Amino acid sequence: MALHLPCVGSVMQGKGENLRLADKPRILRRGESLRSRQYRGVLVRVIYEGDSFEILRTEMESQSVLEDHEIGIFPAVHFIVEGSPAFLIGSQSGDDLMPGDSIHVPADENYRISNIASSRSVILSILFKSAAQEQAQEYKCVK
Repeated sequence: MALHLPCVGSVMQGKGENLRLADKPRILRRGESLRSRQYRGVLVRVIYEGDSFEILRTEMESQSVLEDHEIGIFPAVHFIVEGSPAFLIGSQSGDDLMPGDSIHVPADENYRISNIASSRSVILSILFKSAAQEQAQEYKCVK
């Protein structure tokens, strides 16, 4: 099953340069991460940051919790790499996800990721910053 992401076009922008998907492969950046933060059993690493999106790798120890505002209020797609974290979206009860599962969360939804399992969870997330900026521009125009 393919995941269609309408937010990602044929041109990606990063570090002041446009990257066309048809260009030859090249190394954009080497290194562990652009920045990382560890607190309360949660390690969040920014592994790519561009003008329109960010890619995060989040490692959650058992019994840890991550709130949406701690990583940014953007539309996001979260891919479960390891473990089985629960996503509590709005007032809904949590859905336990498994490796290989993914979930899309719009910017206007409040959510919490909770690792209630006895082992750690690893999540790869794509935050769509340009979509949030477009929504903010639309809001300003309507106001």
